[in-house]
Amino acid sequence: MSGQRLMPRPAGAISATLRSLAGVAVAIAVFVALWALVVHQFQIPAYMLPDPAGVWQALLSHRTKLGRNFWFTAQSALAGLAISTTFAIALALAFINSPAVSRATFPLVIALRTVPVIAVAPLITLMVGRGFATSVVVVTIVSFFPLLVNLMRGLGSVDPGMVELMRVCGASRWQQIWVVRVPCAMPYFFAGLRVAGSAAILGALLAEWLTGMKGLGYLIIESAELRETELMWVALFIGMTMALVVFAITSAAERATLHWKR
Repeated sequence: MSGQRLMPRPAGAISATLRSLAGVAVAIAVFVALWALVVHQFQIPAYMLPDPAGVWQALLSHRTKLGRNFWFTAQSALAGLAISTTFAIALALAFINSPAVSRATFPLVIALRTVPVIAVAPLITLMVGRGFATSVVVVTIVSFFPLLVNLMRGLGSVDPGMVELMRVCGASRWQQIWVVRVPCAMPYFFAGLRVAGSAAILGALLAEWLTGMKGLGYLIIESAELRETELMWVALFIGMTMALVVFAITSAAERATLHWKR
């Protein structure tokens, strides 16, 4: 029975995901209601802030263009997040396993984090070209650091007595990491993933702004220049919704995966 309680529960995971998505839907509904109230109450002109009805009409009129650009942004954000997660896990394990590697490499990671992405965007474009790869690289840079820092903190938060007990029992270093450190690091991992997931959407939009390639970021700039205010707000709203959905799914995955902690 105890083994069954420790196993992931698919029904619980689906339920948690649906509850999180329902919360996102409620938040969006409240936001739209406040938006309509503010526009109506203060008589804000449409070229500054259109009402929700106008934005909805723009969504229906440009749904094909919006869908195409949304898919490009989502692909680059997910690809960059997957790469940054892989690198962060590998580096965090290497740092925990070898303090010498940590001392030699971590300052370089800090230096990379302090460099503004907007400053290195032209260099990235020269190296990988103007297209999908540029967006993936920018997303990887933006989302990598929160994951690494949280993973290192989680892997290092283990009670020394637990590690000593594993050592006394003859466990190898990697067995100690897998059996003791990894479970203790999971809450920190999900905390970093929530931040990194939202940052991935922002990084994808930023790359599209800087390079002028297709995507929601480019659509925002293009519609602003053409004074298509409703379309610009639709693109902004879709980007915000993407970040909220990523946050909700990550939170639901954390509750489903770490139910054993309760």
